[in-house]
Amino acid sequence: MNVIKFLSSHTENKSPVSVRFKVDEPASYVVKVLFDTPHQLNESPLTIRFGDDTGPVDPTLPFLQANIGIESDLSWLTQPLITQFQALAWQTQSVKAEFETAFSNAELTPAALSFDWQTTALVTAQKSVTWGNSGYVSNVIQMPYKIITAIEYNEKDFNWLTQLDVEHTEFKQLWNSSKLLKTVRELHWHVKPLLESRELVIHYGETDKQYICYWRNHPFKGYVNLEFTAPARVTNGRLVMRFNNPDKVCYWGIPGGLIRGDDDVPTLDRKIPIEPQIRNTYIMQPTIDCVRVSDDLKILISSVSYSISRGQFSATCNIKFCSRIDFERALGQELKISLNGYDFYVICEQPSTSNSFANASYSASCRSRFALLSAPYARATNYANPTAKTLAGIMSDILVNTGWSLDNQMIDYAIPTGAFSYTNLTPAAALLSVAKSVGAMLDIDNANKTVSIVPLWPVMPWDTDNAICDVILNDSIILEHSTSQTISPEHNAVFVRGEQQGVACKVKRAGTLGDKFAKDVVDSLITDNQAARQRGTCKLANSGNKQQATMRTKIKADLPPIRPGMLVGVTYGSSTYKATCDSLTINASINAQGAITVNQTIKVISNV
Repeated sequence: MNVIKFLSSHTENKSPVSVRFKVDEPASYVVKVLFDTPHQLNESPLTIRFGDDTGPVDPTLPFLQANIGIESDLSWLTQPLITQFQALAWQTQSVKAEFETAFSNAELTPAALSFDWQTTALVTAQKSVTWGNSGYVSNVIQMPYKIITAIEYNEKDFNWLTQLDVEHTEFKQLWNSSKLLKTVRELHWHVKPLLESRELVIHYGETDKQYICYWRNHPFKGYVNLEFTAPARVTNGRLVMRFNNPDKVCYWGIPGGLIRGDDDVPTLDRKIPIEPQIRNTYIMQPTIDCVRVSDDLKILISSVSYSISRGQFSATCNIKFCSRIDFERALGQELKISLNGYDFYVICEQPSTSNSFANASYSASCRSRFALLSAPYARATNYANPTAKTLAGIMSDILVNTGWSLDNQMIDYAIPTGAFSYTNLTPAAALLSVAKSVGAMLDIDNANKTVSIVPLWPVMPWDTDNAICDVILNDSIILEHSTSQTISPEHNAVFVRGEQQGVACKVKRAGTLGDKFAKDVVDSLITDNQAARQRGTCKLANSGNKQQATMRTKIKADLPPIRPGMLVGVTYGSSTYKATCDSLTINASINAQGAITVNQTIKVISNV
């Protein structure tokens, strides 16, 4: 053992001592280096090397017993017959792995990837994509939505391809060289589809409201504090911890899906016709009820007849009372008559009596509730618009302080100052006059005291084939059916003019030459092109040959009274047509045996 001792401390940045040993043969040596003072440099002052003077030698890597090999073989222009084949097995029993990686095997495992290109022999590279050639293919996607609601009408229906006949090649590439080298790509696609299946059906419609509940979060997080004051004991019991439930909030709204609430859900503008069910037998229990509106006093009546047409502002009614006492109680009063559950409000106005031997009858003529705005209940007044107003503004001025509200469904337009005026007219007569000036009529809701201004012809008589009916009647519920025709000239153009502050327009029926002119129309309210168009359209709709059909039917839960202006679809015998309802008459009576009969008779008009 050799000892090397350094007596002084080292202060340089590099080590002043280099110790080398030359080893001639393997032996064991011990080198001991002593320092009498501590070393305070950042770098080691010594460099110790073992081996020769050429520098450090990396240690020998360990030898692995296993052989790992990866081989890539590229065959290029070989003479023998080489066939390239790429098999893609899908859902079969035999699956071939074309690429393999051997790892941690004792033997050398080859993994080969070969590419053959342009050999002298026949080379075929084929890729074929076959679509839908395995027979009947059905791809069904169904999105049921709002299952609670009874879906009776499919607004949109997508038919998709179901049965496919593969007989055509859509895309094909052929390439020829000196040798027979062929590359084919075929895509078989649908050729003869049979559109028989509804693959994608989206149902939508109104959803019934229900209570929607959710758990409301607490304003702060809770905590549990457990304190143990005694040592634990081995027992078979359990620790029970009880927590109060969070607050539960419920509200009445629309459930399901990504639908918020009633604030931003649009109303579906979809017109569904009223169509009574076709049955072999109709079981009905008609009812007649009459009370006095002021105090709900029961009034006994034996028959009632209620009539209204498009040109009236109020309905007319004739009531026959059962006794003189009921007759006296109803005179001058407002009555509510209920026929099969539908309410009608009338004012008993003109009484009449008839006496014969051992017989006396008491009846009265009545009008609907809107007659309170006519004579003798309302005074006739004069009116002139002192400022510029709109059509709806003028009609609102007529109904001011009457208790009735306006629902204008006509196109509104501006009316200049002083363009409109009337004298000695009651509010009901003035409102009807304004409606007729723009080709409209009054649709009265007597129960809610609302006056709707609607077109006299909501659907033009020459365009009924493309319109959706309001009511559909079939011959199973039509008790009587009779038709008649009226002959009048047919016009396809008309001049509509205003007065001092009006406009002059020619209104022509679309799709015609506009050479058959009707009589000119002049009105003070024709102050805009929209006013002229609405009035002229009504004028042209009234012309031409008309067919009038009178039908008698019942009033049921699924067949309400048919109001004037509704578009009625009629199927009677071998005839099917659409017509506009012009008038309605309801007859209800009680015979001597107590049997009640309630019928409605409508008159519809259509072009012929």
